[in-house]
Amino acid sequence: MTVLGIIPARGGSQRIPGKNKAQCAGRPLLGYTCDAAATSKSLDRVIISTDDESLAGIACGFGIEVPFMRPPELAASDTLMIKVVQHALDTLDPDGQEIEAVVLLQPTSPLRRAVHIDEAVAKFLDRRPD
Repeated sequence: MTVLGIIPARGGSQRIPGKNKAQCAGRPLLGYTCDAAATSKSLDRVIISTDDESLAGIACGFGIEVPFMRPPELAASDTLMIKVVQHALDTLDPDGQEIEAVVLLQPTSPLRRAVHIDEAVAKFLDRRPD
């Protein structure tokens, strides 16, 4: 099974400007999600979907792949997350690479660790119908 981790991190925020790169206990908020994703044993590939060059740089610094920049029309506050995920899947492999599961890793969950990702994927796999 191929499991893709997608970190959706747009540059804009209506309530907290620069939220995803804001310092939280001495590091960018985005860094906690990048660390958890990079050390997860159950993710085959991890990418960031962002419209912001500085967020892309932060992600790269944590070993996260930045295969594309998200277009502005998918970075609005009212953009549906399913459209962001579909764009990522279409852009990564327009011919339909065999990605069987997607794990959405929002940067606003800094307490999530790699073990939590691995446990969630294991539960998903255990409950899949044959």
